[in-house]
Amino acid sequence: MARIKKSKDNFFVRFWNGQLSLPMSYWGVGVGIGTIYTVLVLIIILALGMSEDAMWGFVIPFQIYTVVGIWRSSDKYKGPKFWAILAKIAVVLGIISNFASMLTGY
Repeated sequence: MARIKKSKDNFFVRFWNGQLSLPMSYWGVGVGIGTIYTVLVLIIILALGMSEDAMWGFVIPFQIYTVVGIWRSSDKYKGPKFWAILAKIAVVLGIISNFASMLTGY
């Protein structure tokens, strides 16, 4: 059953559903909020004396959330297809990069 958009959906629900613009999804949530979130998680983990590897337990769920939102937004993007494809390529490369970092510890 298709989800009917409610006018009360907040920013984060609209992002998840791909209802934000592609630039806002990619740059605003993916890069902007993602960077702030990662830095805060790292600060908290270090302050609690946890291993830096514990960061992945917080970063991976957020990355899944951002990948889904950006992917859905790019599917709905009405501008030049180039930007939607480029956003998807960047998302895939980000996943590969984070997976490699998780495996190698860098």
